[in-house]
Amino acid sequence: MHLKWVFRVFIGSVVLFAAGSSTRVMAADGWTRVGVAKVDITPKHPVLLAGYGGRPGEHTGVDQKIWARALAIGNKSPVVLVAVDNCGVPAHVTAAVVKELQKEYGAADGRVVISSTHTHNAPTLTGYAPILWGERATADQVGRVDRYTLWLTQKIIDVAVESLKNRREARLAWGQGQVRFGANRRVLRGNKWAGFGFQADGPVDHSVPVMVARDRDGKPIAIWTNYACHCTTVGGRNSISGDWAGFCNEQIEKRFSGAVALTTIGCGADIGPKPTGNLDLARRHGTTLAREVKRLIASDLVELTGEPTVTSRVIKLPLEKPPSREHFEKLAKGRGYYPDHARLMLKHFKQNGKFPTHTTYPITCWKFDDELAVVFLAGEVVVDYSVRLKSELDWRRLWINGWSNDVPSYIPSKRLLAEGGYETDFSQIYYAKPSRYAPETEDLIVATVKEMVGEKFSRSDNQPDAPFLKYPVDRESSSERIVFWVDALGATERKRLKRLVALAVRSQGGFSELTSNGVEQSVWLNYSGTKVKRPFIRQLEKGAKLAWKTAPIKSIPDDGKAVFLFLGGVGWTSEPKTEGFVLSVNGKRSLRFDVTREVATWRSTDGELRLGYFPTWTSIVDSGGFFYLEVPRSLLERGKSLDLAVTSIGAGSSRWFALDLTKDVKGVEKTLVDALGQE
Repeated sequence: MHLKWVFRVFIGSVVLFAAGSSTRVMAADGWTRVGVAKVDITPKHPVLLAGYGGRPGEHTGVDQKIWARALAIGNKSPVVLVAVDNCGVPAHVTAAVVKELQKEYGAADGRVVISSTHTHNAPTLTGYAPILWGERATADQVGRVDRYTLWLTQKIIDVAVESLKNRREARLAWGQGQVRFGANRRVLRGNKWAGFGFQADGPVDHSVPVMVARDRDGKPIAIWTNYACHCTTVGGRNSISGDWAGFCNEQIEKRFSGAVALTTIGCGADIGPKPTGNLDLARRHGTTLAREVKRLIASDLVELTGEPTVTSRVIKLPLEKPPSREHFEKLAKGRGYYPDHARLMLKHFKQNGKFPTHTTYPITCWKFDDELAVVFLAGEVVVDYSVRLKSELDWRRLWINGWSNDVPSYIPSKRLLAEGGYETDFSQIYYAKPSRYAPETEDLIVATVKEMVGEKFSRSDNQPDAPFLKYPVDRESSSERIVFWVDALGATERKRLKRLVALAVRSQGGFSELTSNGVEQSVWLNYSGTKVKRPFIRQLEKGAKLAWKTAPIKSIPDDGKAVFLFLGGVGWTSEPKTEGFVLSVNGKRSLRFDVTREVATWRSTDGELRLGYFPTWTSIVDSGGFFYLEVPRSLLERGKSLDLAVTSIGAGSSRWFALDLTKDVKGVEKTLVDALGQE
């Protein structure tokens, strides 16, 4: 692809997106016309992938096909969304698509939106993050990237046109749920960026907006969903895939035969999938999201009675004053990201007599009457924008997408600019920016969005806070993991858990407060494989003790035995085996148990106490799960708690017992029992 062609198309995109439209057509009796289509965009030749700078060369395999999926909505003046499995579709591609659709369908003024799923396992495109590959790419490799970009552009045009031709009568409805596999990845020390990892108290947006179009028979034909999280679960594997977004689309289409699924990404530029590292985890996250989508579609959704009105703006995001030309001249020697970047900056200076001072930034809004405002933001937008907009506007009627119509760079907030780090500084090298963004960037974007959505979408005085803007660290963060684990169980494992379901009918809360003083605590994986802080003891010496109280006894069954549920784990089976642990009740009755990774039952010598263990998370040496303790009437008194304690009776081993400090054990139990009861 010639750079002159790219430049002409990019300029065209600015013109097309500069105007706004406020035309509104009411759908008669709630019906409008909706069309969908999808096309395979898996490359036919070797090509460099985007997302990671450390890959050695062009892709070496295909783990999963990638797609461009289109959704057209409306009668006379339709809108079109194309969700593309790609790390970032730059503005010149969007402009080329809009230009073609404008000829026949008048699809300008923000009526065409191209959103990237930001999978890091798709081909890089001409003009995207130019320093990511920079001068490392050979002329032949650049040629193959140009070739794929031109081919993809035509595929996007084709799928958009097909969706417009496929339009038929349908009703639209929408709602919001949430999942929790996204976690803030910016680790802070002293309010400064310290690297990538998991920042448990960092902001997130766990909302899952869903829009469904149903035909005259009530059958879903289009399902669009969104989640604010990087598509980086697979990691730097040099193979093609759609990551969790691709698996989400697959799973939705499996659950709703005949429908086309589209997944877009919210303000997730500083949010990463947790856990991460392979294809199986990407499939797990995609399945988690698809399951929530299915649940929402079966619920009471808000019907959208009006066809979308469209507003679009192009604003300029200010950059801080760049370093001097001499600075770049010093860096321009050698090879690597910084020299490549410096040479590109000097080239720009030579052509224009100055360094770039701003970034051109498109914003689009589709409003469905007063029921929903869908905002499309360009670039890798950090989660602070979602948190702020969903606090200052009515989050119950707001849907925000990032990575739309262009990917000029990361879009940091004021907070991130103060903290520094990858999203604010080094990423600007990848995206060929001469300097970081000015602090007023956030206010400029937020003010523009608020103006575009209008006063009707402002926050009301009695509006509750959005429930999905903080990372939950207890039961809520784990329920999806339990459900996924149950889905993977075979018939034998399910049969072994039938007794758990029977015990659940009778169980009471087995933990209310820790009574041990000075017991060691550490962050480790709990009953669902989620890292939380837990008290624990090891079998290094005899007598190590962990004690707690149950919840007050609610009832005493007719058969005289009550069942108490607490959550915990045991582990390190590779360490020397000992005499195990003893569990005592009120210091009067006790039984012995040991480290295991299997469903197990232990009894006291007199048979009065019984402890059942049901692991819901295992590794090769550890496990975590549900403990059910059956206690005789002689130890029960209604309204009073039991004193429970686990003591090591072994020594010379690092085998351990840990207790999960989860008071809402019945809520956790219900998640598991409901999952076991599903077909």
